[in-house]
This record gives sequence, structure tokens and C-alpha cells, in this order.
Amino acid sequence: MTSLASKTPLSTHLTKHQDFISSQTVGHLIEDVKPESQRQLVDLPLTSTMEEAFDLFLAEDILSAPVYTIENSQKRYLAIVSVLDLLKLLGSHISLETLKDNQVILQRPLKDAIGLTEESAKLVTVKHTDPLAYLIRLFSTHGVHRVLVQGQGSPVLLSQMDVLRYLQNNNHRLGSILDISTATLVKLSLELRQISENNVISTDCRVTALKAFLEIANNPHISALAVVENDKTLVAEISPQDLRGLNKDRFDALAKPVLMYIKASRGELYPPFTCHDRFTLSHIMAAVVLRKAPRLWWCDDEGHLKGLITLTDILGVFLKDV
Repeated sequence: MTSLASKTPLSTHLTKHQDFISSQTVGHLIEDVKPESQRQLVDLPLTSTMEEAFDLFLAEDILSAPVYTIENSQKRYLAIVSVLDLLKLLGSHISLETLKDNQVILQRPLKDAIGLTEESAKLVTVKHTDPLAYLIRLFSTHGVHRVLVQGQGSPVLLSQMDVLRYLQNNNHRLGSILDISTATLVKLSLELRQISENNVISTDCRVTALKAFLEIANNPHISALAVVENDKTLVAEISPQDLRGLNKDRFDALAKPVLMYIKASRGELYPPFTCHDRFTLSHIMAAVVLRKAPRLWWCDDEGHLKGLITLTDILGVFLKDV
């Protein structure tokens, strides 16, 4: 198992949410949010192409999959590859000028995408008996978004969203931490990450989809872009998720303006998920879990951007003594 975080207890003097987290294990979480009928692992062989991966991610409505090779007639998992890895591979080979000549990149094997993000560079595994607090540390302070649970039956893929669903299912056991405000959540997250500002990277709604994707691919600190109008009002978001289903027939769509691409990709231009100052952590968790939102854009009452709240931010707060 890749060891990244301490498995020691949170503290000797526990708040209500810390007391709950300290009493739970990875196995408890799996039994609650991944019942037996939902544990079938969607994975990909190392020889799969980017296009096959994009198609699978869309068909299964997922953002990542473990990649395996066959050794002695058994699967050996090598890494977890996400749509962000595929975007970075794509972004390293095309530009708007070479777009039409580079459709062949969709036939590149998945092995070329492994290691393009910090997460896919190492396979992080945990056990059913590992503490929930350990898993939360992995997901909030070590750049990990997904882990493979091994050692008891078939492997299970767990994500940050799975942990948030578990916490939401047990919100009656979490206490007063659920009452903290959006501003306090952002402040605590910045402290945990040891940075001073919640910077939001945005792009104008008139740029091409490819330019927006390339900006994400080339910036190691972001996984999505806010799409804004001239007055900086948030109108949409674009993320690697919007590349799912990309194939040779849709390849030229990358040259379209970003809003046209998003509408064609999703079938409709849905507004991004937002929160405002009056939201508490309880509201934020409910919004994220019920909508399956990978992030919330923090806006003022006029729709102007103030910040970004990710699943990493939310989980990190549960390590705090508040």
C-alpha cells in the first residue's frame, strides 16, 4: 500500500464530528455507500486507447478508472487514470492550428496518460480496516481524489464524493461544524493548504473550447475554469468532464466557442452549481451530494465570482477542531 498520511487518531480531545470520524473505518463507509450490488469495478486494460476511455467514461458516467495489465492470468492494477490525465495528454499534442491534423492522438494508448498528474503517478490503495480519518487525510491534504480498496473480496474504487455521501448520510452525528459559514469554510481550507487566497481562474465566454481546455491542461493548480461574461458574471463552467465521449466525429467541435461546445456536449447549457455567503457547511454538503457536483462556485448576490469550493476543501474542514 502506498503510505501517504498518518493513521494516528485525530486528537485526544475530540469534537463531535471528530469523535464520529475516529470511530469509523473504510469498511463502514463501503457498507453504507457502496453496497454489494454497486461494487462492480469499471476498469480498463493498459492497451485501451484514449478514445475508448472517453467513450467508457461517458457511458458509465464516471471520471476515472483503474488501469490494469494481465500477469499470470490475473489483473494487476497500475494506476487510476482520470479525464484530467487524458486532457493533459491531448493538450500536449494539439493546438488550434494543428487541430485537424491531430485526430490520431485519440488512438494513443492509456499507458501514455499515466503519470501526467500527481495522482496517476502512483496507485494509492487502502484497506477495509483503515481509519476513515486516514482516508480523509489522503483526500484533503495529499492530492489524492480516488483510492483502490484491496484485501477483502473484489477491489473497490472510492472517491472524495463517496466520503462526502457517507458524511452526509451521518450528518446527525457531526455536530456544530455543519453550521460554519461559506466564508469560514474557505478560510479554514486556505489554512489547511497553507495558501493566502482562494484564486479563481476564469475564461471569457467567447474563447474556443480548445483554448479553455488547454488552459486547464497547462495549469497544475486547477481542474476547471469558470466561464464569465464581460462583467465577470458566471455563466458556465468547463472541466475535463466535458471531454467525455470525444471521438473523431466530434473532434472539430473543439474549435467552437466554449459555450457552443458545452451546449452541444451536454445537450443544454445548464447553469453551474453555486453557493453564496448565507450557505452553511450543511447547505454546501447537501448541494454537492444531491447534485453530484464536483465543485461549487462561490458568488455574491449579483452572480459575480468570489471563490471556488472543491470537494478537497470540504473534506479538509473535517480534520479541523471547530
